[in-house]
Amino acid sequence: MTRLAAVLGWPIGHSRSPAMHDAAFAAIGLDGHMAALAVAPPDLAATVRTLATDGALGASVTVPHKQAVAALCDARSPAAAAVGAVNCLTFSGGRVVGDNTDVAGFLDGLAEAGVDVSAGPAVLLGSGGAARAVAHGLATRGVPIAVVARRPADVAWTTARPWSALASTLADAALVVDCTSAGLQPATDLAMTATVPLAALPATATVATLIYHRGTALLDAAAARGLATVDGRGMLLHQAVRAFAQWTGQPAPVAIMRAALAASLGGSGRR
Repeated sequence: MTRLAAVLGWPIGHSRSPAMHDAAFAAIGLDGHMAALAVAPPDLAATVRTLATDGALGASVTVPHKQAVAALCDARSPAAAAVGAVNCLTFSGGRVVGDNTDVAGFLDGLAEAGVDVSAGPAVLLGSGGAARAVAHGLATRGVPIAVVARRPADVAWTTARPWSALASTLADAALVVDCTSAGLQPATDLAMTATVPLAALPATATVATLIYHRGTALLDAAAARGLATVDGRGMLLHQAVRAFAQWTGQPAPVAIMRAALAASLGGSGRR
Protein backbone atom coordinates (compact mmCIF):
# COMPACT_ATOMS: atom_id res chain seq x y z
CA MET A 1 0.00 0.00 0.00
CA THR A 2 1.34 3.45 -0.94
CA ARG A 3 2.54 5.40 2.10
CA LEU A 4 1.49 9.04 2.09
CA ALA A 5 3.50 12.09 3.05
CA ALA A 6 2.30 15.67 2.67
CA VAL A 7 3.44 19.25 2.50
CA LEU A 8 1.02 21.69 4.11
CA GLY A 9 0.82 25.37 3.18
CA TRP A 10 -1.42 28.24 2.10
CA PRO A 11 -0.67 28.76 -0.77
CA ILE A 12 1.19 25.60 -1.78
CA GLY A 13 1.47 25.72 -5.58
CA HIS A 14 5.12 26.82 -5.45
CA SER A 15 6.30 23.82 -3.40
CA ARG A 16 8.96 21.53 -4.86
CA SER A 17 8.97 19.18 -1.88
CA PRO A 18 6.90 16.49 -3.67
CA ALA A 19 9.42 16.27 -6.51
CA MET A 20 12.31 15.69 -4.08
CA HIS A 21 10.56 13.23 -1.81
CA ASP A 22 8.91 11.19 -4.56
CA ALA A 23 12.30 10.76 -6.25
CA ALA A 24 13.82 9.74 -2.92
CA PHE A 25 11.06 7.23 -2.17
CA ALA A 26 11.60 5.62 -5.56
CA ALA A 27 15.37 5.53 -5.05
CA ILE A 28 15.12 3.47 -1.85
CA GLY A 29 12.35 1.25 -3.19
CA LEU A 30 9.62 2.60 -0.92
CA ASP A 31 6.08 2.80 -2.29
CA GLY A 32 5.51 6.37 -1.12
CA HIS A 33 4.06 9.60 -2.43
CA MET A 34 4.06 13.19 -1.19
CA ALA A 35 0.91 15.26 -1.76
CA ALA A 36 0.92 19.05 -1.76
CA LEU A 37 -2.09 20.10 0.31
CA ALA A 38 -3.42 23.66 0.27
CA VAL A 39 -4.65 24.01 3.84
CA ALA A 40 -6.44 27.16 4.98
CA PRO A 41 -5.52 28.15 8.56
CA PRO A 42 -8.93 27.12 10.02
CA ASP A 43 -8.45 23.62 8.57
CA LEU A 44 -4.92 23.00 9.86
CA ALA A 45 -5.78 21.10 13.04
CA ALA A 46 -8.24 18.76 11.31
CA THR A 47 -5.76 18.05 8.50
CA VAL A 48 -2.97 17.16 10.92
CA ARG A 49 -5.27 14.89 12.93
CA THR A 50 -6.39 13.08 9.78
CA LEU A 51 -2.81 12.50 8.61
CA ALA A 52 -1.83 11.18 12.04
CA THR A 53 -4.76 8.79 12.38
CA ASP A 54 -4.45 7.57 8.78
CA GLY A 55 -0.84 6.51 9.35
CA ALA A 56 0.89 9.00 7.06
CA LEU A 57 4.69 8.91 7.03
CA GLY A 58 4.98 12.57 7.92
CA ALA A 59 4.43 16.10 6.72
CA SER A 60 6.44 19.14 5.83
CA VAL A 61 4.95 22.45 6.94
CA THR A 62 5.40 25.78 5.20
CA VAL A 63 3.98 29.32 5.23
CA PRO A 64 1.88 30.32 7.15
CA HIS A 65 1.54 27.29 9.44
CA LYS A 66 4.95 26.80 11.09
CA GLN A 67 4.08 28.46 14.38
CA ALA A 68 0.44 27.37 14.59
CA VAL A 69 1.28 23.71 13.98
CA ALA A 70 3.66 23.66 16.96
CA ALA A 71 0.65 23.80 19.29
CA LEU A 72 -0.79 20.68 17.64
CA CYS A 73 2.22 18.48 18.44
CA ASP A 74 2.25 15.88 21.19
CA ALA A 75 6.02 16.30 21.44
CA ARG A 76 8.60 18.67 19.97
CA SER A 77 12.32 18.30 19.36
CA PRO A 78 14.75 20.61 21.22
CA ALA A 79 15.20 22.66 18.03
CA ALA A 80 11.44 23.06 17.54
CA ALA A 81 10.96 24.00 21.19
CA ALA A 82 13.75 26.57 21.05
CA VAL A 83 12.47 28.13 17.84
CA GLY A 84 8.76 27.93 18.68
CA ALA A 85 8.03 26.80 15.14
CA VAL A 86 7.73 23.42 13.41
CA ASN A 87 8.36 22.56 9.77
CA CYS A 88 8.50 18.78 10.01
CA LEU A 89 5.88 16.42 11.46
CA THR A 90 6.42 12.72 12.08
CA PHE A 91 3.44 10.51 12.91
CA SER A 92 3.85 7.53 15.22
CA GLY A 93 0.96 5.55 16.64
CA GLY A 94 -1.37 8.48 16.16
CA ARG A 95 1.02 10.86 17.95
CA VAL A 96 2.35 14.00 16.28
CA VAL A 97 6.02 14.77 16.80
CA GLY A 98 7.29 18.16 15.61
CA ASP A 99 10.81 19.10 14.58
CA ASN A 100 12.46 22.11 12.99
CA THR A 101 14.80 20.91 10.27
CA ASP A 102 14.98 24.44 8.84
CA VAL A 103 17.62 25.30 11.44
CA ALA A 104 20.27 22.85 10.25
CA GLY A 105 19.05 23.07 6.66
CA PHE A 106 19.70 26.81 6.55
CA LEU A 107 23.24 26.47 7.90
CA ASP A 108 24.02 23.60 5.51
CA GLY A 109 22.72 25.63 2.57
CA LEU A 110 24.98 28.58 3.42
CA ALA A 111 27.99 26.33 3.92
CA GLU A 112 27.34 24.67 0.57
CA ALA A 113 27.29 28.13 -1.05
CA GLY A 114 30.64 28.98 0.54
CA VAL A 115 29.30 31.52 3.04
CA ASP A 116 31.26 31.85 6.29
CA VAL A 117 28.65 32.81 8.87
CA SER A 118 31.38 33.72 11.36
CA ALA A 119 32.42 36.67 9.16
CA GLY A 120 30.27 39.14 11.08
CA PRO A 121 26.81 40.27 12.16
CA ALA A 122 23.64 39.12 10.43
CA VAL A 123 20.47 41.11 9.77
CA LEU A 124 17.18 39.25 9.41
CA LEU A 125 14.29 40.84 7.53
CA GLY A 126 11.04 39.64 9.08
CA SER A 127 10.18 38.01 12.38
CA GLY A 128 7.98 34.98 11.63
CA GLY A 129 8.65 31.27 12.02
CA ALA A 130 11.33 31.20 9.32
CA ALA A 131 13.18 34.09 10.96
CA ARG A 132 13.11 32.32 14.30
CA ALA A 133 14.69 29.22 12.77
CA VAL A 134 17.39 31.24 11.02
CA ALA A 135 18.10 33.23 14.18
CA HIS A 136 18.40 30.09 16.27
CA GLY A 137 20.76 28.48 13.78
CA LEU A 138 23.01 31.54 13.59
CA ALA A 139 22.97 31.94 17.36
CA THR A 140 24.32 28.40 17.77
CA ARG A 141 27.33 29.58 15.74
CA GLY A 142 27.80 32.68 17.89
CA VAL A 143 26.72 35.13 15.19
CA PRO A 144 25.40 38.52 16.40
CA ILE A 145 21.87 39.00 15.03
CA ALA A 146 19.58 41.98 14.46
CA VAL A 147 15.94 41.38 13.53
CA VAL A 148 14.11 44.10 11.59
CA ALA A 149 10.32 43.98 11.47
CA ARG A 150 7.44 46.06 10.16
CA ARG A 151 5.72 45.91 13.56
CA PRO A 152 8.54 45.45 16.08
CA ALA A 153 6.24 45.94 19.06
CA ASP A 154 4.38 42.76 18.06
CA VAL A 155 7.53 40.58 18.11
CA ALA A 156 7.55 38.61 21.37
CA TRP A 157 10.52 36.26 20.87
CA THR A 158 13.25 38.90 20.49
CA THR A 159 13.84 42.64 20.51
CA ALA A 160 13.19 43.74 16.96
CA ARG A 161 14.20 46.98 15.29
CA PRO A 162 11.82 49.06 13.17
CA TRP A 163 12.09 49.07 9.40
CA SER A 164 13.00 52.76 9.60
CA ALA A 165 16.30 51.74 11.23
CA LEU A 166 17.26 49.41 8.39
CA ALA A 167 19.94 51.61 6.82
CA SER A 168 21.91 52.01 10.03
CA THR A 169 21.43 48.33 10.90
CA LEU A 170 22.85 47.20 7.55
CA ALA A 171 25.97 49.34 7.83
CA ASP A 172 28.15 46.63 9.42
CA ALA A 173 26.27 43.50 8.32
CA ALA A 174 28.13 40.57 6.80
CA LEU A 175 24.92 38.68 6.02
CA VAL A 176 21.36 39.79 5.26
CA VAL A 177 18.63 37.15 5.20
CA ASP A 178 15.18 37.91 3.81
CA CYS A 179 12.93 35.77 6.01
CA THR A 180 9.71 37.35 4.78
CA SER A 181 7.24 35.80 2.35
CA ALA A 182 7.35 38.89 0.10
CA GLY A 183 9.38 37.10 -2.56
CA LEU A 184 6.63 34.56 -3.17
CA GLN A 185 4.79 37.00 -5.44
CA PRO A 186 6.23 39.56 -7.91
CA ALA A 187 4.20 42.53 -6.63
CA THR A 188 5.10 42.10 -2.96
CA ASP A 189 8.66 41.20 -3.93
CA LEU A 190 9.19 44.49 -5.76
CA ALA A 191 7.47 46.52 -3.06
CA MET A 192 9.64 45.09 -0.28
CA THR A 193 12.87 45.37 -2.27
CA ALA A 194 12.23 49.07 -2.83
CA THR A 195 12.39 49.60 0.94
CA VAL A 196 15.73 47.83 1.52
CA PRO A 197 18.72 50.26 1.25
CA LEU A 198 21.27 47.84 -0.15
CA ALA A 199 23.69 50.71 -0.71
CA ALA A 200 24.21 50.79 3.05
CA LEU A 201 25.78 47.31 3.03
CA PRO A 202 29.53 46.68 2.98
CA ALA A 203 30.78 45.47 -0.40
CA THR A 204 31.73 42.12 1.16
CA ALA A 205 28.22 41.32 2.46
CA THR A 206 26.08 38.40 1.32
CA VAL A 207 22.34 38.74 0.70
CA ALA A 208 20.27 35.57 1.07
CA THR A 209 16.63 34.66 0.70
CA LEU A 210 14.66 31.58 1.70
CA ILE A 211 12.68 31.75 -1.56
CA TYR A 212 13.71 29.03 -4.01
CA HIS A 213 11.10 28.74 -6.76
CA ARG A 214 11.78 32.08 -8.50
CA GLY A 215 14.48 34.69 -8.76
CA THR A 216 13.67 37.57 -6.45
CA ALA A 217 14.01 41.29 -6.99
CA LEU A 218 16.06 41.60 -3.80
CA LEU A 219 18.72 39.19 -5.05
CA ASP A 220 18.67 40.83 -8.47
CA ALA A 221 19.29 44.22 -6.89
CA ALA A 222 22.02 42.84 -4.63
CA ALA A 223 23.80 41.12 -7.53
CA ALA A 224 23.62 44.33 -9.54
CA ARG A 225 25.59 46.01 -6.75
CA GLY A 226 28.22 43.27 -6.87
CA LEU A 227 27.12 41.59 -3.65
CA ALA A 228 27.19 37.83 -3.18
CA THR A 229 23.73 36.22 -3.22
CA VAL A 230 22.29 32.90 -2.07
CA ASP A 231 18.77 31.62 -2.76
CA GLY A 232 16.76 29.15 -0.71
CA ARG A 233 17.40 25.96 -2.65
CA GLY A 234 20.15 24.72 -0.38
CA MET A 235 18.02 25.18 2.71
CA LEU A 236 15.05 23.48 1.05
CA LEU A 237 17.17 20.49 0.07
CA HIS A 238 18.87 19.98 3.41
CA GLN A 239 15.78 20.39 5.56
CA ALA A 240 14.10 17.79 3.34
CA VAL A 241 17.05 15.42 3.71
CA ARG A 242 16.56 15.42 7.48
CA ALA A 243 12.81 15.01 7.23
CA PHE A 244 13.17 12.04 4.88
CA ALA A 245 15.52 10.27 7.28
CA GLN A 246 13.08 10.78 10.15
CA TRP A 247 10.10 9.47 8.20
CA THR A 248 11.77 6.41 6.67
CA GLY A 249 14.56 5.53 9.08
CA GLN A 250 16.94 5.45 6.12
CA PRO A 251 19.64 7.87 4.92
CA ALA A 252 18.28 10.24 2.30
CA PRO A 253 19.63 9.90 -1.27
CA VAL A 254 20.90 13.49 -1.33
CA ALA A 255 22.21 13.53 -4.90
CA ILE A 256 18.91 12.22 -6.24
CA MET A 257 16.91 14.75 -4.23
CA ARG A 258 19.18 17.56 -5.45
CA ALA A 259 18.72 16.51 -9.07
CA ALA A 260 14.94 16.23 -8.67
CA LEU A 261 14.79 19.72 -7.16
CA ALA A 262 16.85 21.17 -9.99
CA ALA A 263 14.70 19.45 -12.61
CA SER A 264 11.49 20.70 -11.01
CA LEU A 265 12.78 24.28 -10.98
CA GLY A 266 13.98 24.22 -14.56
CA GLY A 267 15.28 27.66 -15.42
CA SER A 268 13.58 29.39 -12.50
CA GLY A 269 15.22 30.50 -9.29
CA ARG A 270 18.98 31.03 -8.99
CA ARG A 271 22.00 29.47 -7.36
